[in-house]
Order: sequence, then C-alpha cells, then structure tokens
Amino acid sequence: MTHLTLPHSTFTAKRRSKVAALAAVAAVAALAADVGGGGGASAQEKHFDLEGQWESIACELRPQAGPDGVSSWYLKRSITFKPGRIDAHFTNYADPGCTTPLVELKFGGDVTLLGPSAVAPGAREVDMTVNDYLSLTPRAEGFAGFLNSAAEGSCGSAPWQVGQEQNVFETGCSVMGVAANSPTSEYEVLHVSAGHLYFGARPVDGKPLATPDARPTALQMPLKRLSGGLTQKVGADDLRVPKHVEIVLFEQADGADPAEVRGFFEQVTAKMNQNGTLLYRTVGQGDDGAWLCVNYWTNRPDMETLNAQARTWSKEFASMGRLVKPNSFKLTSYATGL
Repeated sequence: MTHLTLPHSTFTAKRRSKVAALAAVAAVAALAADVGGGGGASAQEKHFDLEGQWESIACELRPQAGPDGVSSWYLKRSITFKPGRIDAHFTNYADPGCTTPLVELKFGGDVTLLGPSAVAPGAREVDMTVNDYLSLTPRAEGFAGFLNSAAEGSCGSAPWQVGQEQNVFETGCSVMGVAANSPTSEYEVLHVSAGHLYFGARPVDGKPLATPDARPTALQMPLKRLSGGLTQKVGADDLRVPKHVEIVLFEQADGADPAEVRGFFEQVTAKMNQNGTLLYRTVGQGDDGAWLCVNYWTNRPDMETLNAQARTWSKEFASMGRLVKPNSFKLTSYATGL
C-alpha cells in the first residue's frame, strides 16, 4: 500500500490542513478503503453476494495521518463489483454534511476473495490491488492549485482545472505520494448482510492497511446496494442500518491532553454500546484542536432516549469538565432516509 506524503504548500495553515486531508483521501481512500469481488467459482464464493452497485448511506468520516497528527476528512463512496473486479468513485468534501465537494477520485483493479474472518459471521478476508487506473477530478480551485504545485509531468499530463479529470496511474502524483506505474495492495475484511456491504473499520491513527497484520478487526458503517445481487430491499427491522446520524463539534479545554479526550469518549462509548442503539461512532481531531464526533443511531427516538439517560451518568462524565470547553458544543442531526 502506498503511504501518502502530505503536502506542504503556500496555503494558510487552515487551508493547507483541509487540502492535505483531502489529498490523502484521494490516494488513501482510493487505495485503502473498499474491496470486494472475488474471482473464484467455488460455491462458497458464489454465495458471498458482492456483485452489483453500492453507495454510501450518509456522509462518512475518516481519520487521516499527516505530519501534524491525525486529521478528519469526509467522503461519499460509490462502488461497483464484478467477479474479481472493483471500480470505485469517491467524492471528498470540506464539511461533515458532505455539501461542499473538493475532489473526486476513481480507481479500478483486481480483488481476491480469501478465507473467513472472525470479525462477523460470514465475513471474509479480501486482498485488493489497484492496478488499472487512478483518476482525480478537482472540484475546488484550492485543490486544483495544490495538484498544480507538483513538478511538470509528476502529477497528470496537463495543468489541472476544476472539473477536469486526469488519470494519474502512469504519471503518479508526487505531491500526494503516489508513485508512477505502481500497483498498490490493500488487506481488507468485508461482510454482506441484508442488502448492505460492510468494510473493515479504518485505523484510528489513519495508517493504511498495507500488510496482512493490519487487516481490520472491526467493521465500519455500510454501503447500501443499488443494483445487482440477490437482495434488492432491506427490511425495515434491520437494526444494523442507521436511520439517524448525529454530528457533534467541540473544542478541548486549554491544556487538555488529546489522549485523555479520546479516552473519555471510549469510556462513554463503551457504556452506550450496552444499549445496542448506537451502531457506530467515529471521533477525530483537526489540526486546529477542534474535535468532531459522528454517531450513527438505529433511529432518532432511540438516540434521544439514550442521550437523556447519559445525562445521569455522573461517573462516566466526571472528567468532561476539565477536558472540554463547556460552551463549545455544536450538535446537528440528520435522518438517513432508510
């Protein structure tokens, strides 16, 4: 797996952090995110129903490693699987609501379906190689400028413009750490259930799944099936499908240790997970010290009930006053429409 070198540019620090995170999306998301397919013809592989088109059910948050620590970035995914083949289209955004696109990325390559995984009943280990194409389409002037900062011929064959797609597989992209003509492998886990496709959870340190030992041990939020496969509809009683997404923004207190803040969230999450209505939670910190927490719930009433209960958890929230600025919280929530 190619590990990206995050950019240093003439942008302000705030703009540079956004561009860096999304530059990382372009390579890491493409090379380190989603796998599938399976080219074998065994009965077991045929039963593992991957073929068809899949897409994100909501805006997704991912951690991305960089020279200044772990940053947060946002994306939506659309993926098509054929036997032994993956073609993917990712769009990166500047905001947690996925309303302001920054760059689109497409890639294609081979996949190999391996043996069962202990992550979930029916889950499988999968190896992917991006060896066909890797294209970028900047959707913001700042990102086009970042790509144009590369030496001539080292990131595409022509100057970059907003809305212009270029295949960088042959040229590479030096400012993003993508080597020319260099196939990249990823070691993944995936699971199909009730018309949804789950990939392995990304490492919280933002590092790629570049070795078999790095293969995920948990699942992330799923993609929904749009076409193909044996299951065309998801039952309304499928509790693993999040029907409501909650986004929380806050700032850590002056002098607080980020590791303690993350530990606080882990403690609260462990308590909430006993209820079974908080399906997924992703927490990330930006370069400016601000934090983002994205919660995926079974539905809004369950979210409101558990949040009300949490207000009585004095033990779990005892440390929050010294770790978080009390007036910095901003909360929004969205129905996924599922």
